[in-house]
Amino acid sequence: MTAVAPRLAERTTADLLLEWDRTRPRSRQRELGWSEVGGCRRRAGYRLAGTEPTNPGGSVQAVLGTAIHEAVQQRLNETAGPDDLVEHPVEFAGIPGHLDRYEADTETLVDVKTTSSRWLEHIKVEGPTRSHLWQVNGYAAALMAQSGMKVRVRRIVIDYIARDTGELYRWAGKPDPQQVRDALDWLRTVRETPLEWLNRDYAPDGPFCQHCPFFDTCWDGAVTGRDLRSVLLVEDQDAAGWAEKLYRARQDKKDATAREEEAKGALDALRPNDAGKSDPVDVGFELNLVWQVSETTRLDADAVRAEYRKIGAEPPTKTSTSTKLMFVAKPEDE
Repeated sequence: MTAVAPRLAERTTADLLLEWDRTRPRSRQRELGWSEVGGCRRRAGYRLAGTEPTNPGGSVQAVLGTAIHEAVQQRLNETAGPDDLVEHPVEFAGIPGHLDRYEADTETLVDVKTTSSRWLEHIKVEGPTRSHLWQVNGYAAALMAQSGMKVRVRRIVIDYIARDTGELYRWAGKPDPQQVRDALDWLRTVRETPLEWLNRDYAPDGPFCQHCPFFDTCWDGAVTGRDLRSVLLVEDQDAAGWAEKLYRARQDKKDATAREEEAKGALDALRPNDAGKSDPVDVGFELNLVWQVSETTRLDADAVRAEYRKIGAEPPTKTSTSTKLMFVAKPEDE
């Protein structure tokens, strides 16, 4: 009788994309790279300490970004000038990286970032993140140092591409030595701080943490059945200090909300529209103002309950659990 081979577990397209990504040499990189400088200090500490990853890491969004990089790289390899650089390895202050491209005729270093359309709108207003600025300036410093200043970088460009819409936003600036100095100060602090004292700079339920190769190691020690951030109290058992931090944060939030509502109410005098999205309004500030007026339609729960009561039935419900932490006064001493 012929033995039947066991059937392999079905893999989705997402599974295949992640498997492909994890076989790439850069995905297997163990040392800290320039793309991680300015991000999570704890993650950087694990890299510098040579800690073995406990999680596969990566995301489908990152794979889509990789595909865009490889398509651009292939085209540039076919059309680049003799002095242009494509996917060029660099190293500065002992930190390696790969710059996307250097265009010799304009002495421009270009880095490509993929993002969501929502975050792209944030970047248009706030500019590139600190880590992105440190990365491209680190690449510029590395390129000029490795070439003995024979290669000059007059301009740095970050091309942001929204994965969901295809929109491109180009940020351009000049190399800034202060950005490199700030990055090196950050690196020095990370290197000099004991690993267990380094901050976890992102929330454990956010995408950065969820796709981190050190996720399990980082949050190990949390109280079972509680928020993963409970590990912070396990490591620093100053409950009164944490309570004060929460209390002060709520007071700051309350004050900030009041100031926000006051300023928003005052500026409503200038609102030009009663519906939809206004044109940008220049009020002399460094950013323009745009008003978005929206109508929201919600389910009338009272009406739904009344209709169910007419037929002697209860409306369907769904149970959810939430945890609320409140402050209450201590009892007076007797």
